[in-house]
Amino acid sequence: MIVHPAPVEQEELGLIEGRMPDSKEEWWTAQALWKYEIPFRYQWELFGGTSRRGGLLVDFVVWNPKVTPLLVYGNYWHRNELTGGDRVRLVAIAQYFNLSVDTIPIIWASKSTTKEDIFQFVRQEIAR
Repeated sequence: MIVHPAPVEQEELGLIEGRMPDSKEEWWTAQALWKYEIPFRYQWELFGGTSRRGGLLVDFVVWNPKVTPLLVYGNYWHRNELTGGDRVRLVAIAQYFNLSVDTIPIIWASKSTTKEDIFQFVRQEIAR
């Protein structure tokens, strides 16, 4: 007799500011920001967003206490490294917010495999 493990129940994604998140990591990030009462905007448009060539979407912009972009890089598009296009995007975001590239917090899905990992990241890096 073959015994199969019970299927893992997946958490249903909800809306973030009226938009469906692109990943469970974005959903968990929003939940952590709500839990720690950190004001934020989801999918902040820069340079025209997706409606203009060269435009960008920043996953989250948080205010704690100053305005800071918060990026969530999933496993599908980003493999825990910054390729040419990702690097250019990061530099543009840093310039827009007048920050150093190294100070922009990034949640890597490959390092944040559970909801608790993301909550811990937000608590340590954002909710200070």
